[in-house]
Amino acid sequence: MPQIRLLVVDDDEMNRDLFGRRLFRAGYDVRLAESGKAALEILAGERVDLVLLDLMMPGMSGMEVLQEIRKTRPASEFPVIMVTANHESEGVVAALRAGANDHLTKPVDFAVAQARIEARLRLSANNREQRRQMELYRLASVATEEGLWDWDLSAGVIDYSLRWKSMLGFAANEISCDPDEWFSRIHRHDRRRVKHEVRVHLQGGTDHLACEYRMLHKDKTWRWFENRGTAARDERGIPVRLAGCHTDITVRKTIDPLTSLLNRAWLEAELGDLADNSRHAALLLFELDGFERVEENLPAGSAGPFLAALAGRMRSLLGSGSETAGSAIAEIPIVRSADHEFAVLLRGAGPLEEVQSLAGRIQTTLNEPIALDGHNLFAGARIGIAMASRGEPAQALLLNAHAAMRHAREGVRGVEVFHKRMRERDLEELRLEADLRRSLDDRAFILHYQPKVSLEDGSIRGFEALLRWRRSPAGLVQPEHFIPLAEQTGLIVAIGKHVLEHACSDTSELRRQFPHVTVSVNVSGRQFAEPQLLDHVRGALDASGLPPEALRLEITETAVMQNPENALAMLLRLREMGVGLKLDDFGTGYSSLTYLHRFPIDTLKIDRSFVMRLPSASESVAIVRAILTLARSLQIDVVAEGVENQRQADLLREMGCEYGQGFWFSRPVDLSALRELLAGKFLPRPERDWAAGTAMSTRVVA
Repeated sequence: MPQIRLLVVDDDEMNRDLFGRRLFRAGYDVRLAESGKAALEILAGERVDLVLLDLMMPGMSGMEVLQEIRKTRPASEFPVIMVTANHESEGVVAALRAGANDHLTKPVDFAVAQARIEARLRLSANNREQRRQMELYRLASVATEEGLWDWDLSAGVIDYSLRWKSMLGFAANEISCDPDEWFSRIHRHDRRRVKHEVRVHLQGGTDHLACEYRMLHKDKTWRWFENRGTAARDERGIPVRLAGCHTDITVRKTIDPLTSLLNRAWLEAELGDLADNSRHAALLLFELDGFERVEENLPAGSAGPFLAALAGRMRSLLGSGSETAGSAIAEIPIVRSADHEFAVLLRGAGPLEEVQSLAGRIQTTLNEPIALDGHNLFAGARIGIAMASRGEPAQALLLNAHAAMRHAREGVRGVEVFHKRMRERDLEELRLEADLRRSLDDRAFILHYQPKVSLEDGSIRGFEALLRWRRSPAGLVQPEHFIPLAEQTGLIVAIGKHVLEHACSDTSELRRQFPHVTVSVNVSGRQFAEPQLLDHVRGALDASGLPPEALRLEITETAVMQNPENALAMLLRLREMGVGLKLDDFGTGYSSLTYLHRFPIDTLKIDRSFVMRLPSASESVAIVRAILTLARSLQIDVVAEGVENQRQADLLREMGCEYGQGFWFSRPVDLSALRELLAGKFLPRPERDWAAGTAMSTRVVA
């Protein structure tokens, strides 16, 4: 570190030399000047740290020298101490006002002089360091992308950098040092939290201040900021300053990196803002059909470009201010709200018809193929629409749009508009599901049985187990009212296991009196896909003692064709157990004849939709005849379900159908009624002898 250099300026040689020698002995590097002109020459050519300047000198006075020095060197960084006689008080005052840092009185008390020199040098060094730090701060605030701020807690003012102000769209003179310039612009939903986090940090609860919040830009949009800071404390630990920086994180918080669309966080915040301002809006929520299949069949990572291409297509259709959106919609934000789910928010939306028209255009656009890696890929969309109005606030838009989208998924058109009946229906389904779960424990599921009758002689050859649900003491619920929900929730697996066990138990009991009867049990698509099915069948047979050949499992054509290879493996294992297999609802699905030949099926069931139109509908007659011909060639039995009159039974028998099932023979009955029916003690209705034309009773072949 260089030696401190002092300049002593005095026209009196003795005073000058004496003072200089004493300063030299004190360890200073001393320069001497006999006049103001000589002093200025030394200052112009050499480094000097402090000047001791005689006030009264001939020629150029000390005051004039001081004025020249202060033209280029500020008092905060370059100390000048005036040396005066006792009677020169007016001159001292003038010199201090002109920029002198201190004064000494002749004759000089050296100890006092040395103390004042040291104090002024120390203060000057501190000022220079502070200036250096401020310059670094200024340069940093210009160079960085972050906005810097410095809060003087005792003065209650905050110094905001130019960058801090410009990040909010303001010029330097548009924002004062008031802390309210910061806090008043924070989103009202974030403000209390931010103030709390600042307070906790000042109280010593955290090492650093770190928080994220929204601030209002000059253009009236909300921007996301990340704020980081640290408190400076005095020797007692009391905070005196709080300084830090804030960074604009709007892109990170609101933009989806894959598609460059807005993200769900932006959507939720915007919906909250719409609710606060009671603005009319519409939300279109749409999910991509079959996206999982596309994703599974693309190389790893290729789903991203596929989604990005879809996003680009939507931007082309719905660009800001696009005329395709309709005159009432000036700006259309597009959002990627989930993995393969997108949303379009229409602020100030027009009539529902206009919104539906836009939904139709989106659907048409997404139905067009996307070329990727040499493949043409398709991604249709199911769209749910929700409108915000007095009856439906903006906060409910997202929930309502999801409900509408789910109903669109279940419907045919692919576009649904939310209405309150959907919510009522959903609540009813929730209650239904809760009751279903409770009924599993309460054993509220019961079985009825419908006979399978020989169309040749009217004898009962077996029966089908049909599920009923005693949801309340008022009566039984038919399966079409609860089976779809049980399938959807997976409860069908437990319910199907219950049906299988009870059907086997009832049939085993009946076979003690009627040893040749068999039972058919329906297996749902969800059950059939479960590996546990084999264990459930084996367990039911073992527990009841029913021989496998007395059990027939009915599987729908749709269920087996969902995954034919897996279905074939399951059917073969069931057949190995000795269980009979029926293909239910035949003719309504899309069975491949190749698979039908390979499947170990022993019975086809003609769907009731064909039987009910017999004999008047010629196309139904042709279809039934074709099914019977196919079954004969494959040596498979056929059962026609839904037989409701004599003419249908006669025609089916004439075409060579062996068995029938339907209300014409018997409605489904409980176990006790079935036992009476099998015993010939209870006949639901007298039937005609098809061969002889005389009345006959339905009977069981024993």
